[in-house]
Amino acid sequence: MAKQVTTIPASIKPFSKTPLTTSRKRRVAAYARVSTDSDEQFTSYE
Repeated sequence: MAKQVTTIPASIKPFSKTPLTTSRKRRVAAYARVSTDSDEQFTSYE
């Protein structure tokens, strides 16, 4: 006789105590840096 195992999926995230069905907006930021030896770049902040 084989034993039957029933898996119960988690319904709450363990560290934040929020339900798994809720979605949250992520905060993201973009950063880009371009470096050239152009004279135009030396005076770009002036």
